[in-house]
Amino acid sequence: MSDLAAMDTELLPRTDVAWQSTAVEQTQPRQISGLAYEVDTISDREWDAVVADFDDVSLEQTAAYTTPRWSPERNSHLIVREKGEIVAAARVVLLTMPVLGKGIAYVKFGPLWRRRDRDPDIGVCKFALEALAEEYCERRGLLLTTLPRPGPDNWEIESDALAICGYAVRRPFADRNRYLVNLELDEEAQRASLGQKWRYNLRKAEKSNLSVKLVPGEEGIRLFQALHGEMVERKNASQGDAVDLLPGLQASLPAAIAPQVVLAFRDGIPIAGAAVAVHGDTAYYIYGASGAEALPLRAGYALQWWIVRWLSGQGARWYDLGGTAGDRGLKQFKSGLVGKAGAVVEMSGEYDRWSGRRGRITGDTLFALRSCSQGVAKFRSLWRLK
Repeated sequence: MSDLAAMDTELLPRTDVAWQSTAVEQTQPRQISGLAYEVDTISDREWDAVVADFDDVSLEQTAAYTTPRWSPERNSHLIVREKGEIVAAARVVLLTMPVLGKGIAYVKFGPLWRRRDRDPDIGVCKFALEALAEEYCERRGLLLTTLPRPGPDNWEIESDALAICGYAVRRPFADRNRYLVNLELDEEAQRASLGQKWRYNLRKAEKSNLSVKLVPGEEGIRLFQALHGEMVERKNASQGDAVDLLPGLQASLPAAIAPQVVLAFRDGIPIAGAAVAVHGDTAYYIYGASGAEALPLRAGYALQWWIVRWLSGQGARWYDLGGTAGDRGLKQFKSGLVGKAGAVVEMSGEYDRWSGRRGRITGDTLFALRSCSQGVAKFRSLWRLK
């Protein structure tokens, strides 16, 4: 899932640490229009318990992912309360220049504003966006950047809210198309929705004597990580996916949103696998792995079809397959699975807001460095393939 690492740069190295609940800085909530917001007031474990109750939660908005991915000191959060109840939340990654202390406050797939036990109120979302701007732009002098969660039902609503609140798209998102399978279909309708070539390959896969199943707990993670390592070595590729985080994610996140491993076996040996998580109204394809036998046996088709049918009974509306990173084969595979009844969400770009010129310029410099880093990584990848 390469887009999860979109903010990594040479200047801002990733710090891998064991997941832990960190000390928090207390900030007095400020009262505006009946809602109050506060910053960095709860622990990581409390945070993940809170966000599990939101329909629009995603991995990037959990502490179990962002803390070990970026390190505790680069993590911040903001919560909005109404009469003491948390009604909105945003996990923020802080990427600042040494000495200057200026840079970017990045909110990916946030803020969260759709609790399962409340009717959605876009006014709460707008309040959270204004609170984020007050805290991270005005108070800290950072460039605030957010990327709305790419859901077919709310992408335009959230994009409109960002525009109303003074956020502007200033950079296109590199991997802008997001592929989502409609999970509200019965098996017959789902199969009819598939692309013709996808349906053909699925029929071939169903004749390959494959067994697909959910493998729970440590055993599933161990088998998946071994398969992933084999894939990386076989393809002579860099370790782009943070599969090392899987044990911590499964152990730390509430069971309802923890990732689960699905594996396809041939003669008892795993040859393809995926880590999948159900997050509110959307399930996510987080990581994938395949062995040398997977392609000729079309194991990916059998694996993903099993996952789609399994997810259809888990209460989610959409299955987010992620993007394609410009890979034509991946685009064909994902668009075929999305089929006629699914959706492809085109993300217009990352939305920025700032209050000072210095913060904006520093943030723009870091984004320019990110683009250079991604270009170098792509060149290295092509060189390895040669």
